[in-house]
Amino acid sequence: MEEERIKKSLKRTWIPFFSRFGSLTEIQKQVIPKILEDKNLVVISPAATGKTEAVIAPIVEKLLIRNKTDFSILYVSPTRALVNDLYRRLQYPFQYLNLKIDKKTGDKPKINEKNLPFILLTTPESFDSLLSRKPQIFLSLAYLILDEIHLLDNTPRGDQLRILLSRLRRINPNIKYYALSATIDDKNIGERYFSNYEVCEVPLRREIEEILIPEKKKPADIIPLLYQIFLERNLNKILFFFNARSTAEMFVPILKKGLNTDKVWVHHASLTKAKREEVEKLMEKEKKGILCATTTLELGIDIGDIDCVCLYRPPFNISSLLQRIGRGNRRNDKILAIGIYKDNWERLLFEIFFECAKEGRLYERYYNPSISVIPQQIFSYLYQRRRIGTTFNALKNIFDNIYDEEIIKKVLAYLLENDYLKTKDKGVYFLSEKVENLVNYGRIHSNIQSKSFGEYELYDIDTERHLGYIYYPQPKFIFGGVTYELVTIRKKEKRIYARRIKESEATTKLFEGTGTGGYFFELAKVIKKKIFPNLKEDEFPFFLSEEYLFIFHFLGNLYGSLLAIAYKLEERKVIDLDGKAFLFEEDYADILLEKKIPLIKKESIIAVIENNLFLLEDALGSGRFFRYLPKDMQVYDHYLRLDIERLLKFLSNIKLVEVNRDLALVFLEGYM
Repeated sequence: MEEERIKKSLKRTWIPFFSRFGSLTEIQKQVIPKILEDKNLVVISPAATGKTEAVIAPIVEKLLIRNKTDFSILYVSPTRALVNDLYRRLQYPFQYLNLKIDKKTGDKPKINEKNLPFILLTTPESFDSLLSRKPQIFLSLAYLILDEIHLLDNTPRGDQLRILLSRLRRINPNIKYYALSATIDDKNIGERYFSNYEVCEVPLRREIEEILIPEKKKPADIIPLLYQIFLERNLNKILFFFNARSTAEMFVPILKKGLNTDKVWVHHASLTKAKREEVEKLMEKEKKGILCATTTLELGIDIGDIDCVCLYRPPFNISSLLQRIGRGNRRNDKILAIGIYKDNWERLLFEIFFECAKEGRLYERYYNPSISVIPQQIFSYLYQRRRIGTTFNALKNIFDNIYDEEIIKKVLAYLLENDYLKTKDKGVYFLSEKVENLVNYGRIHSNIQSKSFGEYELYDIDTERHLGYIYYPQPKFIFGGVTYELVTIRKKEKRIYARRIKESEATTKLFEGTGTGGYFFELAKVIKKKIFPNLKEDEFPFFLSEEYLFIFHFLGNLYGSLLAIAYKLEERKVIDLDGKAFLFEEDYADILLEKKIPLIKKESIIAVIENNLFLLEDALGSGRFFRYLPKDMQVYDHYLRLDIERLLKFLSNIKLVEVNRDLALVFLEGYM
């Protein structure tokens, strides 16, 4: 009955958007009526539940009722690959309705301003470029959709998007907003992007079955067991996820040889767009195949139905695990995932991540604004107003209470002092010539971290085909699952030419990547509970062994090493044991007396951050414009990203409880 009512309300759009699916999903039943009532929405639902159609179909229906067919919908998605995939998926319904659909990305940068589409698919970076260069086109915009917002939120790109929306509202205040997200902890995510919204949510309801297997001595050791599982369960299409591009490449020959198949492909960010799309189509078309991927395929790119997802080593956090396993068994209610671990600690992380995923507890970082977006958005906004310039008050308004006024003033002063900005009239700012090169190459629009200083373009010398990008040239290497031999390096052009050879011993250590910083520190309580179930929530174990005091913290490598260095600055002899425990070598009588983790001064942590600015820049994903900040703001940006205030409060609430020394030593031997 409910579905019939919705069907009748979608007289024009039911057939092109829903007829091929047979029936509506739960989230579609929730969302469509609310959009028809013209409400702003945050839509939270697992992958492959039809969120896109749930939002677009009723929007189009409302616009057609009004006979509005000019540029009306902007759909912002996190990556070019997702934009391309959406474009393929949505072409048929829009062609059916005789409405123009187009896309704008770095691969397709131009749109016809005189013949704008009804709906435009784009990325945050291309949205930034359009808003800076062609702000007048947004006067007709009626709806804006933010896709996969959980992948952008609480990152420099998410804050960039927040400011872009603030700028957009000053051009056109009459836009309705929709944010689409997979399962998340923070149900207030929408308030950072727009106001007066409702939340429509369907929790993860698919059953998850996980199989955990040890790697033993070397990667190839897992192949016989994998082969047995694939055979017994009739698994034909497998998606492998790896935490590094080099490992994904390394596994292609291992899987080809071990499983006796040539249908093994690789997918990562260093391959060309053409190669990635070729692999996606192969995986979608073939009945059997194995795809080795990195985070590039955590997103909803269509590669057909997958029988099983294999995870080589635990992912960076629970959200990443959910993204990865959500790609599998989309037509079934049950997800099958295989986790491959190298030691007992990785097995423990897998068990905890899967348990939390099933319960919908993700332990994500709390939101803190990214300071490094301020210089980028100053440049972008000044380019938008390049003829007339702008004032401090106007800049303060576009930042819309995201940043403290004093922080904006400090960054603005730094940009002026270093000739990135200039003033013609007192208090009116313009871009300087120094920034023109960034403008000419479109580099003022992206907060994606870049390491192009060490990057070479890779070409096949026989076919002259562009293969992708590598950082570390090697005599023999594997790239795209194929073995190559280095022929020549043209250093001035930053190009490498190589020749394809028969498979032989070769390296995959060709890449650099941005670190993730590991899991959030609040997961430490969950890990502790798993190992020491009898302790209360705020109780953490310690024991004495010979002359040393061991305190288990389970904060992970990033926080563990950061705190250990801070303790040393305060003249305590402390060693962090692989992100799991602190070893105090002496001067711990006060700890035994108070049964508390010794508090660290903020000044000590700030000093550690200051001494490790650029190492942390990579680990925290600080954005391309981080180095356009004054040093004290760089330190503060890291301080916020690490959430030091909450960390110190977390540590101050911990009570130490002594545990059996022998049992604790068994743990250390088993998990370290």
